[in-house]
Amino acid sequence: MLFAAERLMTSCHLSIDLVIGDVAITQGKSYWACCVDPSSYLVKVGVGLESKLQEWFQVPQDVVSPSGHDSGAEDTTVEAPPPYAFLTIGMGKILLSHGSALTSRDPNGCTVPLPPRIGICLDYEQGKVSFYDAVSFRELWECGVDCSGPVCPAFCFIGGGALHLQELVANKQERKVTIGNFAKLD
Repeated sequence: MLFAAERLMTSCHLSIDLVIGDVAITQGKSYWACCVDPSSYLVKVGVGLESKLQEWFQVPQDVVSPSGHDSGAEDTTVEAPPPYAFLTIGMGKILLSHGSALTSRDPNGCTVPLPPRIGICLDYEQGKVSFYDAVSFRELWECGVDCSGPVCPAFCFIGGGALHLQELVANKQERKVTIGNFAKLD
């Protein structure tokens, strides 16, 4: 199912919930960690360009879902970095894409056991996001992401799941993020 989630979710009839962080990152390095319940069906943890996440949020989720690559590359040209990057987690495992730190010799990607905590580090100036085992600090995956505008933490739950956000260390320049008619003040 993890590999299927990477390739095709467009005709899926599972519930899909997208949660976008209320902190928009516009500079520097930011790090946060989360725990994903190992019994979660499918959870995607990552970051995305605020404008693209808002577009995704506006589309009915029973029509559109995260498809193909976790990096969102289907929305970009070859030269441009993708507008979002997600690590796929499900049923106590992480799906690592080819080229990740742990699977550089495996062109088809693989699964690894879910660590107790996952760390996410966004380097806004470099336009990259890194995913870590937050206990051993072993890098799981790193990829580029479009940082041409505000970038937000994002979490996608497919078919149910649970996540506990443990830590968010962001730049001091935080601001209000409005999605649809909902706004959260910090």
